[in-house]
Amino acid sequence: MQSKPLFLATALGVCGSLFSVGKQASAVDAPFALGGDDTVAFVGNTFVERARLYGELETALQLAAGQQASTTKFRNLGWSGDSVFNDSRSYFEPPSGGRDRMKEVMQKVQPSVLFLAYGTEAALSVDQGWTNEPKAAKASGAGKKSSLDAFLDGYQQKIDRLQEAAGDNLREIVLLSPPPLENLGAPLPNHTTNNRLIASFRDGIRQLAETNDIRFIDLFNLMGGDDFSGEKAEQPLTKNGVHLNATGYAKAAALIASNLFGDAAQLDAETVTKLKELHVEKNRLFFHRWRPANETYLFLFRKHEQGQNAKEIPQFDPLIAAEEEQIAELLTSSAQPDA
Repeated sequence: MQSKPLFLATALGVCGSLFSVGKQASAVDAPFALGGDDTVAFVGNTFVERARLYGELETALQLAAGQQASTTKFRNLGWSGDSVFNDSRSYFEPPSGGRDRMKEVMQKVQPSVLFLAYGTEAALSVDQGWTNEPKAAKASGAGKKSSLDAFLDGYQQKIDRLQEAAGDNLREIVLLSPPPLENLGAPLPNHTTNNRLIASFRDGIRQLAETNDIRFIDLFNLMGGDDFSGEKAEQPLTKNGVHLNATGYAKAAALIASNLFGDAAQLDAETVTKLKELHVEKNRLFFHRWRPANETYLFLFRKHEQGQNAKEIPQFDPLIAAEEEQIAELLTSSAQPDA
């Protein structure tokens, strides 16, 4: 496995990117790999949160990584509508509260590999503002250029914060560009202009990855965004032109895995379906573990009413572990002859 990419500018207390302290071997040139001791965390907005409902990302990565990844853990930390400043995670607080919550969960999960996916919400709101972060709110709604600058500045801060919170165990960060939107016909909107905006944010994210010497996967291009014709999609990859459907997530996951590993192992359809189902159930249990629906009563300002029930939340842990044991057993048995 490759060594952990270090943000030397932060570590040495100087300004500038990794390349400003001398010529280094690029982290992204080393082969990508997953092992049994790895924990992979997905952090992002709606694209990431909804991915937990399909199990495609975990399945594609695990199959592409091979047998050594049979016990790799995957944790979906997506939050619909989230920004790089963690607005949606803040509950009743300013974005700083969401950042504190993100730091806390990152310290608990301790990922060795981190996938980040942001940009759609900011690209689609360049004239409206997309964050309540005081220092960025004015710029985020003042037009495309300043909104993009605010987004990239916030994204860099987010990368730095997550790396610090994850600690020395983190060795890989992968930035995903937003996927393209598609036209599904009236009464849904035409997304030609929106895709141009997303493309400009994609370009900024690519540069951010280069500056930090971390991996970048251009889902926008791989899923046809640069060749977008504006015509109605004949085989939709989204439910509404914006949010991916099952076919869309399957395609996105396959593209991500092939970009990192090349061709994946081929298993029979029944085994792959079962693997996805196990990941979906594990994702459901983990979602309730880290985002219980009644969190206000369990942990926040109404915990005086039902806080005694908070002791039940860790009871999800053995259930999650049991699902992961089934995943490992399925992958191990499928690799055996005549399995």
